Amino acid sequence: MRVDFNVYPVKSREPRIDKAFPTVRYLLKRGAAVVLMTHLETNDGRIPPVSSLAHYLKKKRLPGPSVVLLENLRKNPGEKKNNMAFAKKLAKLGDVYVNEAFSVSHRRHASLVLLPELLPSYCGFLFESEVKNLSRAFHPPHPFTLILGGGKIETKLPLLKALLAKTDHVLLGGIIANVFLKKPLVKSKKIILPEDLVVKNGRALDVGPKTIKNWEPIIKKSKLVVWNGPLGFMEKGYTAGTKRLVSILKKSKAKVIIGGGDTTDYLPRNLPKNIFVSTGGGAMLEFLAKGTLPGIEALKK
Repeated sequence: MRVDFNVYPVKSREPRIDKAFPTVRYLLKRGAAVVLMTHLETNDGRIPPVSSLAHYLKKKRLPGPSVVLLENLRKNPGEKKNNMAFAKKLAKLGDVYVNEAFSVSHRRHASLVLLPELLPSYCGFLFESEVKNLSRAFHPPHPFTLILGGGKIETKLPLLKALLAKTDHVLLGGIIANVFLKKPLVKSKKIILPEDLVVKNGRALDVGPKTIKNWEPIIKKSKLVVWNGPLGFMEKGYTAGTKRLVSILKKSKAKVIIGGGDTTDYLPRNLPKNIFVSTGGGAMLEFLAKGTLPGIEALKK
């Protein structure tokens, strides 16, 4: 079972890990032994052992001979190189393959796209839920509002272009808003830029209160809201705009889909049932832009 437990250091509560447990427990109840596979890599490129993950799993009562956690997949270069010989070694460890790692299924790595060629293959419950909920954006109810923030314009721009025709409003914050304020990369009356900004030393670091106030009625009228990326420079403490947006979305009656690691870090534990939090950042963006992922296509074949 391919999971995405790419969390380091591991905290006392890790929703990304916990969300895979229902599929693990389902398999255990039906007599399966489960071999868990994940990659683990720090932001500075280090590839640590999975010992911290093993300790977390024991705390969550997933120990014993029926659950095995493999060593970090990234320790073998065959994983990222999408090497068939490495995939065949992994395939010998099981009879059936389950992909429960939607959040990394945009990558063409051996454990994601080659294993389905070698074993009977299925998706897990979380994977299925991701596809079902994100697919709402392809045939959305209206008004449909798309909110984009954060950095990595190269991943946000394809999504904006892919969904623009289906949206009623596009609200921009973060770095992508700063870029559009200087020079619009896409021209449309649907795109709404911040009206005020929190500025320090000539740098725009967050959206201002007037912007959020003007966005509120748009969000309240929406039937579907898709949000990816924080509105401010979170690492430097500029979280006010993002937190105000979360407060508005919590009161919304719309179906709300939220994704992106930096975004979900600032969400409260208990959210209304109309809010779906995706485990995918890059995978969510690519799926919404292209309608599929390499990991999905591998399972289909």
